[in-house]
Amino acid sequence: MKFGNLIIAGITTGSIYAMFAVCVSVWYRVSNILNLAVGDFARVGALGVDNLYRVKGLPLPVAIITTLAVVAIFAYAYDQVVLRIAQDGKRPIEGIVVTFFFTFALSFFIDGVAKSLFGTDVHAAPTLWSGPALTLGSLNFERAGLLVLACAVIIGGAFWLYIRFTLGGKALEASGENSVGARIVGIDTKRYRRLIFIATAVIAAVFGIVESPITGFTYLSGATISLTGFIAAAYGGFRKPGRALLAGLFIGVLEALLGGYVSAEYGDTVMYAILAALILAWPRGLGFESAVSG
Repeated sequence: MKFGNLIIAGITTGSIYAMFAVCVSVWYRVSNILNLAVGDFARVGALGVDNLYRVKGLPLPVAIITTLAVVAIFAYAYDQVVLRIAQDGKRPIEGIVVTFFFTFALSFFIDGVAKSLFGTDVHAAPTLWSGPALTLGSLNFERAGLLVLACAVIIGGAFWLYIRFTLGGKALEASGENSVGARIVGIDTKRYRRLIFIATAVIAAVFGIVESPITGFTYLSGATISLTGFIAAAYGGFRKPGRALLAGLFIGVLEALLGGYVSAEYGDTVMYAILAALILAWPRGLGFESAVSG
């Protein structure tokens, strides 16, 4: 059944977009900085594991752990060297456009490093669940796609539970709503910013490892994923991870249906036209007014 398989493919792709949108939303919620480099961390995860496993000959678990550790260390160093000076120095830099530049520049930096280390060819981490596609009637379920969906549900659900029901989640919300007030009542906003930045970088790398057998990665793949995740996050006003997750799933399903029924060549163009029309018709309901005004 073509429709059913397109929906399955769309949910798989949408799960990828959704998790990057959640990473963008959660970090913006605590730091008021838009992270355009989240897709680049996914690219590093995929290409790093592929290189360590296929070229260096390390066992797959060691390659995965090593890659995630490098991503975490790099994210920590970037926070300490760049973000701490920019936001916590004597003259903190403010304004969404200015602070956006820091992760935009980070994306270009990772592009250059990835090109020099991994070249320009398409690479993918080894599949973590090998075997033929699972079938249910006329429906086909790729094993890598099921892993992506499972990761999206588990990680997205964990973020939602943490923010909704824990004291740390409430502190995270307070850090984004009013950082000065949060510091006055004893919340270490710098620590939350650093922890969430490292966590979202590692989560993005995990998703790169899990989903790369489906899509493959080049040194330029991060920007495309970041852009779609960024758009999905915008539909949640950049502050609502749950709405961003749903928006990512919607975009993935819409993309699959347009590619299957309209045109594989012009499907993306039509999709972005539809998304733009929705924003123009219903900006407040979709969260874009809050995304702009804060």
